[in-house]
Amino acid sequence: MKFDESTPIYLQIKSEIEKAIIFGSLEEESAVPSIRIMAKQYRLNPQTISNAINELINDGILFKKRGIGMFVEKGAQKKLKTVTYEKFVAEELQKFIIKSKSLGITKNELLNLLEGFYEKGGGK
Repeated sequence: MKFDESTPIYLQIKSEIEKAIIFGSLEEESAVPSIRIMAKQYRLNPQTISNAINELINDGILFKKRGIGMFVEKGAQKKLKTVTYEKFVAEELQKFIIKSKSLGITKNELLNLLEGFYEKGGGK
């Protein structure tokens, strides 16, 4: 994984774990790789991984079983999808609409463009 210098690494790791839960590669109630394994995988200090994990625990996305490991909370996928949806609408979609209007794209033109992209799976 290539890290972005503008965002703390532990937040980028947190985001990667969240994406894995959203897309289902980390299922609810399944075990999460240990801090040691993730530190080795990402070639990072275990404390950095621990910071990401602790944020996810505080957010109610992961939970610890003493002596066993960390697991994905039941309902975590839905919770993350809801938060991601709300952030998308509030930030990205709003910017998209403002920019479209500033370029003089009508609502109908925009809907046609969106429909075309959506049908193609987002590609050109």
